Amino acid sequence: MHPVEILLRAAMTVGVLIAAVTDLRARRIPNAFTLPAIGITTGVRLAQGEAISAMAGALIAALVFLLPVAIVGPERAGAGDLKLGVALGLLAGFPRVIELLLIAFGVTAMAGLVLWIGRRLPADRTLPMAPGLALGALWIMWGPA
Repeated sequence: MHPVEILLRAAMTVGVLIAAVTDLRARRIPNAFTLPAIGITTGVRLAQGEAISAMAGALIAALVFLLPVAIVGPERAGAGDLKLGVALGLLAGFPRVIELLLIAFGVTAMAGLVLWIGRRLPADRTLPMAPGLALGALWIMWGPA
């Protein structure tokens, strides 16, 4: 693996972990992470000649996260999830973004089911997506190829 790729993955690892903790605690994903992550990852993927795969990954993630925003509104489906999804879509590229999103939504759905069964999830609450996205991203970055 090229040193630039290792550096990008290390920075994104720290970033997604911070995003996950912040989303769990404050129900926000900081723009201070997502916006630079989008810009830097785009630049790295362009320099690597991976622009088409990266842009396809970002587009798929954007479409997936725009759907809930359109259905339930930005108050209940956060724009932070959208921006984090785009950054991770750029990182993963196509088709790995699909794997990342399946992991993210699967983990979040399982957590929701456990909380619902335990009667710890009020009907008017949503779950933070960043922890699931972080797990999916960690799998894509450091798991088997």
